Amino acid sequence: KNQLKASLLMFQDSTQAVAESIGRDLLMHGRRIPKAELMARIDAVTADTIRDVADKFIYDKCMVVAAAGDAQFMPDYNWFRRRSYLLRY
Repeated sequence: KNQLKASLLMFQDSTQAVAESIGRDLLMHGRRIPKAELMARIDAVTADTIRDVADKFIYDKCMVVAAAGDAQFMPDYNWFRRRSYLLRY
């Protein structure tokens, strides 16, 4: 969490980065998100939150796999699919 907060604060060094941040906030939230609120949102993330997001978006979902360059040693689709399957029962 601390590394994410530090990188977000250091990202705000240039005017271009600030403009990008303002635009992203306006598109996603309809308003500018204050730094204090952003840091509070980051602090509110728990292991349970991460687990819930992984359950919803990653585990037991069909994947899309893409490769650029020499892909002969890349595992096949079934290798990835087996590792995303969650044994629930």
